[in-house]
Amino acid sequence: KWLQRRQRSDGMWSMTGPYSNGASTENKEAATGLALIAFQGAGYTPESDSKGPFTRTVARAWTSLLASQKESGNFFRDGRGTGRLYTHAICTIAICELYGMTRESKYRDAAQRAINYCVKSQAPEGGWRYTPNRDNDLSVTGWFVMALQSARMAGLEVPSTTLSGVRGYLDTVSRNGGSEYAYSHRHGPTLSMTSEGLLCRQYLGWRHEDPRLQRGADLLIENLPSWEEGDRDCYYWYYATQVCHHMESHHWRVW
Repeated sequence: KWLQRRQRSDGMWSMTGPYSNGASTENKEAATGLALIAFQGAGYTPESDSKGPFTRTVARAWTSLLASQKESGNFFRDGRGTGRLYTHAICTIAICELYGMTRESKYRDAAQRAINYCVKSQAPEGGWRYTPNRDNDLSVTGWFVMALQSARMAGLEVPSTTLSGVRGYLDTVSRNGGSEYAYSHRHGPTLSMTSEGLLCRQYLGWRHEDPRLQRGADLLIENLPSWEEGDRDCYYWYYATQVCHHMESHHWRVW
């Protein structure tokens, strides 16, 4: 309901506000992609019951977001250049989920073009960063892995070479035998990057019983969310929640 109240007249959302603590730079496409992921996670799409509480909200948003997609498949328009590939990956997750949920052919082309842009923008080392085909960091790469996984679940085409490239890149930022992860090959491990790296590994085939995954998940439940000022790390929570949810059983109960 909060998101619904904050939807702009053009059907999109804003990063800058009006919020008491909005971002300093606008990026409507990224904000809209994130909002749609939330609505779709709750089961709402433009094809939902027309009398439903959020169907029109989601439909208006998709009309605007799809209109912003370029012929190349890229969704980025607003904001700083450093947000370009973050934006595209987030919107790609949303459109692939939408197609997977509805199986409506009118969404398939947009979803496949978005995935094709992901594939074409992958850096030679196997990851992604701020500029297509140049450099890598795990922070950006994780969003792309989630987009690729959403596409695979929806039955879209994802080249196996793209996935094998990601596996190779993850090896370069893994630490402690693969149970922890760093932002780049030059950095040490952190909780946020460890949770992001582990989620990527889960999507790329590591099974629950893998000892590297078990050790990493154990580390996460040793560092549970804290709401104390200065301790709030939503980026860590976002990824660690998904890792523990996929682990199920003990790790999910504790988290």
